[in-house]
Amino acid sequence: MEALEKRAKKLAEEYPGVRKVALSFSGGLESAVVGSILQECGFEVCPVVVDLGQKSDFSRIRKNATEMFGSCEHVDAKEYFIENIKRGIKANYGLRGNMNAGGLSRPAIARALVEAARRLSCQAIAHGSSGAGNDHLTMENSLRVLGPEMRIIAPVRDLDIRRDEALEFAKRRRLKTNLQRASKYSADENLWVRTIRQGEALDPTQPVEEEAYKWTVSAKDAPAKPSRVEVEFEDGVPSKAEIDGKRFFKMQEIILKLNEAGGRHGVGRLDSLDDKVVGLKAREVYECPAAQVLLAAHRQLEQITLTTKELDVKEYVELVWGRIVHDGGWYSRLRRSLDAFIDHTQRYVEGSVAISLYRGNIIVDGRKSKRALYDVRLSSQDSRGIFSQKEARQFAKLYGLQDIIAYLMESE
Repeated sequence: MEALEKRAKKLAEEYPGVRKVALSFSGGLESAVVGSILQECGFEVCPVVVDLGQKSDFSRIRKNATEMFGSCEHVDAKEYFIENIKRGIKANYGLRGNMNAGGLSRPAIARALVEAARRLSCQAIAHGSSGAGNDHLTMENSLRVLGPEMRIIAPVRDLDIRRDEALEFAKRRRLKTNLQRASKYSADENLWVRTIRQGEALDPTQPVEEEAYKWTVSAKDAPAKPSRVEVEFEDGVPSKAEIDGKRFFKMQEIILKLNEAGGRHGVGRLDSLDDKVVGLKAREVYECPAAQVLLAAHRQLEQITLTTKELDVKEYVELVWGRIVHDGGWYSRLRRSLDAFIDHTQRYVEGSVAISLYRGNIIVDGRKSKRALYDVRLSSQDSRGIFSQKEARQFAKLYGLQDIIAYLMESE
């Protein structure tokens, strides 16, 4: 393979007229390498650090970016991201059990990048996503919708930069990034989910080392006493959480506190294989205590407030919605159309769910809603029940009538 430096020289030729580039900069390996390559190609690099609630040392990242590129733009995009999270909760987002955090986070990052690029008079936006996963699609589809006038530069994908190449490049250039961690695995973090991938996490036959986890303890090391949680919902969105007697009302605070409580009890670890759009299967390990708690509570509340047929249709809509978002279609018209149906169902999803967090488990203790379709008097089979079993006699005769006739005909 041709040396990275030689391949990089061709990059400037592809983008005539581009002088300033807004770079999505996290301080990690890929963003540091991409920024250095762009700078060596003669572009003026404007690093943009997007705050999605990740537990990062932003002062250090801004300092390193300023030393490398002469400036740094810090954008708080948590509000955008939280609105996406709310939509994700309503849709029970998690395609085939995966958290697929990029589907929610990249559209928020893209919005912040486009706004910053225009403010800084940039002609292009660069990101460090590879072509093997979905992030380049979730990012670029959003960037092209929101900033159609911007050129999009993706050196990791377009120059086929391999991870070992990036590590060697960073060492040679003495780039200020955590090479020790990057040599072991890649971590992507935001308010909602922390994702561990690549490096030592590649082999699906082996567990991820304990040192890779930052938000959660192992379930075997969790306290013997559970935490009690009660989450209230309005219009399908969390409006209040009570955690061990303390109440929280703002969405960001609810997520942060549930991450802390769940993490202490070993809740929120998820080891999964994700089917990428290009056809590859990739192992991704998640830490997502708040996400798992809130999604579990939301599903419980839907079970008690929505009709069987609504749940059936919504389950299919969720599958389509999840696939669209997973594949990079956050700003698609179809996603917005599906939201209209989801929003209509969520008018009835209000009430509260009580949960215990105990040694890696989310235990539902109860659920209640003034819109509940569950009635103890109807469901009770003792003398207090008001439902007459005799009324189901004729129903039983007609139930499955066509299937019975078809079976008898085939048996003749």
